[in-house]
Amino acid sequence: EAATLRYIKANSTIPVPEVLAYSASKDNEVGIPYMLQSIANGSPLEDMWKNPGADEPNITHADKVKIVTQLGAITCQLSQLRFPQAGSLFEEDGDLSVRTCLSRGMVLNERDELEDVSRGPFTSEHDFFQGHLSAFLQHVKYLALGYHCLFAPIPASTDYKDPAHHRMAVDWWNDFVAVQSKIDSSHNRTDYVIVGEALLEMVNKWTSMQSESLSGHDQQPFALHHPDLSVNNIFVDKDFNITCIIDWAFCSSVPISMLLTAPGLPQSKDELDQALLIPFEAGFREALTACNPSIDNYVRDSLTEILGRSRPMWLLSRIVSFDSTADYTLFNSIWESVGPHDQNLLEYLRSMQASDKYIALRADLAEDDPTDSQVAAEEAEFLSKDVQKRAIARKLTLVSDWSSRYRKGGDARGIRRDGSVFVADRRLWQWIYDCLQSEHTHTQKEEEHVD
Repeated sequence: EAATLRYIKANSTIPVPEVLAYSASKDNEVGIPYMLQSIANGSPLEDMWKNPGADEPNITHADKVKIVTQLGAITCQLSQLRFPQAGSLFEEDGDLSVRTCLSRGMVLNERDELEDVSRGPFTSEHDFFQGHLSAFLQHVKYLALGYHCLFAPIPASTDYKDPAHHRMAVDWWNDFVAVQSKIDSSHNRTDYVIVGEALLEMVNKWTSMQSESLSGHDQQPFALHHPDLSVNNIFVDKDFNITCIIDWAFCSSVPISMLLTAPGLPQSKDELDQALLIPFEAGFREALTACNPSIDNYVRDSLTEILGRSRPMWLLSRIVSFDSTADYTLFNSIWESVGPHDQNLLEYLRSMQASDKYIALRADLAEDDPTDSQVAAEEAEFLSKDVQKRAIARKLTLVSDWSSRYRKGGDARGIRRDGSVFVADRRLWQWIYDCLQSEHTHTQKEEEHVD
C-alpha cells in the first residue's frame, strides 16, 4: 500500500494520503510492520451517503452525480498508470516493481493460505483471470463459505416495503440454510464449483474478444485499480469535491476490462444506479482526452466501448471475490449477458448436477461433510426457537430436494422429479409472507364471527 500511494502521488493528481514513514517488516523500533500517513482531508462520504432504506437523511441526487463524475475522472487517471504485468506494487531500495498479486480475491477469507494457486505477477489477461478463478474454486471446495449459499441468496432490504418485513425474510432465510447445515455442505460447494468452471469458460472467450479490440494499439496492458471505491473510502469537502481516496491495501494492476467498471455505491457490493452510471461514464470520457491529449482515436473509442459494456465484469468481480449477498442473482445476470443463449441457466445447472463429473465431485467433497451429530448441534445453535419458523425451514428443505439434487436423470428419488432447480429467493419469502398474512386475516375474521 505504501508503494502504491507513493507511485500514485508522483504520477497523478488523484488525492491520496501522503506516506510519511513505513516499515514492511517487524525489524524496527516498534516491533511490527507499520505505515504512518497524513490525515485525510475533508469528511467521510459514508456520513452523508447512506445505504438504501436507511433512516438517516441522504445526500441529494445532484450531489451524487457530482461525486460519480469525479470518480469517472479518477478512473481515467488510473487507466493511464500502466504496467507490463498484473500484480501488486512493491518498493525495494527506492525501486518499484510488480510482484505477487494481493487483490481481495487472492487474499481475503483465508485465500492467502491456499496452495496450488498462481498468484502472479501475471503477464496475460487470461492468466490473471485463471489465477483468480482458481483461488475461487479452491475456496469453495475447502474453505468456509460464510453466508454464501448459491440457491438461497440473502434477502436484500431494497426488496421489501419495510424493515420489519425484511427482518422476517432474513429470519426465514437463516432457518432454511441452518437446516442440514446447507452452506458448508458438499452440495452447496459443488454448486459453486459448477458456477466457477462455467465462469472460467465464459471469461476465456470474453476476454479474448476484449484483448483483440486493443491489440496493437494500446499501451502496456495492465493499469492500477482500486477495488473498493465505496463511501467508506472517499472523503469530500462541503461542496462534495473529492478530497481524498483511502484504503489502497488491495490495489493491484489489472486488465483494462476489470479497471473500466463502475464503482459499487454506497458499498462495493451495491450496483451503481443507472441514473448515476451515465455521469460516471461521462466523467471518464471527458477526462480521457484531458489526461492524455495525444491518445489514439481508436484507443479512446475502444476504452469508451469497454466501459459501456463493463457490467458483466463488475458482476464477475463481485462473485469471484465473494463481495456479494446474492451470488445466484449475479451469475444469472452474467449468463443472460454473455452466456450461451441456447440454454436456460436453471436447465444448464440441473444438467450439470446430473453429470457424472459433478456427481463424483459431490461424493468426494461429501467426505468432509459434518456428521449427523454435528449437523444436529449446529441446528440446535442456529435454528429459530419458534416452532412455526422451524417447521417452515424443514418443509422448504424437503421441497427443495436439497440432499438428493446430485443424481442421474431419470432417478426417481425426491420430490422434484421433473428436474427443476429450487431457488430460495425473494419470490419465496414474499409468498410465505403473503400466506401467513392471509392466514392471520382469516383467523381474525373467524374470531370476529364467533364473537
